[in-house]
Formats: sequence, structure tokens, C-alpha cells
Amino acid sequence: MTSAIHAIVPLTILEAIQHLDAPTQDGLEEFHRELAVKRLGMSETVAAQIERFRRLADRGRRVESEEVAALFRLAGRRNDAGLVFADAGRHAGRRAIRSAAGTGALALRGVPGFARNGLGFAIARRALRVFDATLDRSEGLTSATIPDPPSALATPRAVGCGFYGSAIAEILRDLTDFDGAMFHVKCRSKGDAECRWSAREA
Repeated sequence: MTSAIHAIVPLTILEAIQHLDAPTQDGLEEFHRELAVKRLGMSETVAAQIERFRRLADRGRRVESEEVAALFRLAGRRNDAGLVFADAGRHAGRRAIRSAAGTGALALRGVPGFARNGLGFAIARRALRVFDATLDRSEGLTSATIPDPPSALATPRAVGCGFYGSAIAEILRDLTDFDGAMFHVKCRSKGDAECRWSAREA
């Protein structure tokens, strides 16, 4: 496993948990106050960790991989783990674009369609370095590879790898004309040498 993981990863996982655990506005405030005590996402500990990871992410810092793997394990035990990782991945993808591309992504809006894909793909490659991912295109097929993500062995049935699939797809959708999903075709949890996602158009 990579020795350190970009702080965007743990930040967005905790933000997704906080978002999903937040009480709804339904007039049952008294009930929600009692329920909030039992919800991880509403705890002061999670709020403090989110603030810590946000400061680190804003400075492009990394977090020890074992700490991130522990967070994947924690989220992976939830009944809504798939939702947590999908939501976190989308937000992580957007943050990665802002972190790696800055104003370069905004410049794509003025680029003609025929040139947008090439430039967008180059920016996507930079953004995916946040996740230690390599983006490739061969014979029209787009794929992404991560040598040893913390999700593969830390979550049941590698459900946490959905975080990376969601992040990769979000980056491609934002920067190119990609409209589809990233399928997890190889996984470290199955004994493969790496985790790989392949694109399938809608």
C-alpha cells in the first residue's frame, strides 16, 4: 500500500458520512437530538477530523495509509457503505480537479468540442495523481489503474473501491465528453496485482 494517501480521500469519506447522518428537516427535532448521539457523522470527533483533513487537503498534504485504511474499514461496516463511498468519490473527484488543475479546468469551457477531449484528458491525468492513479486510453477504451489502494483489503468485498470508481468517473465527466461508468475489472482483493477500472459508455 502507498505509504501516504492524499488528505482529500479521508476528508470526503467523513464528509459523506456526516452528510448521510444529518437529520432531515421534518419537524421532529427532539427525536433527532436523541438520534444524533448515536450517529457517527453527527459526533464532535468526526467534525474535528473533517476540519483537520480539510486543512491538510487545502495544503496538498498526505495522511498515513493505515489511518486512511482504518477509515475505509469503519465506513465499510455501515449498511449504507455503498452510498458513502459513491458520494465521497464524486466530491473527491471535484476536489481533485480543483487541486490539480486550478483554472485550467475552467479554461475548457471556451475550447471547441473537437479539442476539448484531448486537453480534458490531459487535465484528468493530472487530477488523478491525487489518488495515485494512472489514466490510459488504448483503442478507444479508457482505463485507470491504482497499484494498491487502501480500499481493496480494508472493506468487505472491496466495496470501498467504489470510492475510486466514482471519483474517476466524476473527473472524466467533468473534463471530457465521457458519459458512462467505471467498472472495477481487477482488484487487489481478488489477488490481482493492481486495481483497475475500465470505462463503459452509457
